[in-house]
Amino acid sequence: MVSGYILNTRGNRAGVVNGASIFDLSGKKVYDLRGNGIYRLSGELVGHTRDASGCDKRLDRDSQALLAAPGSPEPEEPENRPEPPRQPSATFAEAIRLRRIISDSPSDRPKKA
Repeated sequence: MVSGYILNTRGNRAGVVNGASIFDLSGKKVYDLRGNGIYRLSGELVGHTRDASGCDKRLDRDSQALLAAPGSPEPEEPENRPEPPRQPSATFAEAIRLRRIISDSPSDRPKKA
C-alpha cells in the first residue's frame, strides 16, 4: 500500500495518495491512481504523474491543473522582479540641466582669497 503526497512541478503539496486513491488537500477523494495514470472516478484517464521512486509523486506539467492547491496560487513569474529604472520626465530633466548651468556660473563659485 502506497501512501504519500502528490507534488506539483514547484514542489508544493497538491494532494494525497493513499493506496490507489488520490485525495485533494481537504480529504475529498477526487481521482484514482493506476501506475502513473490519473483517472477520474468514472474511469476516464485525465493525467499522469512523473516516474518517481518512493511514496511522494510529482504531477506531470500537463496534469498540474487537476490538483490546484487552494489558497496558494502560484505565480507565473518570480515575485522579486527588479523594477525597470524610472526615466525622469522632460520637465524634471530640463530643471536639472538649468540648475547645473546656474551652479556652474562664476558668481556662485567661492572666491579665493
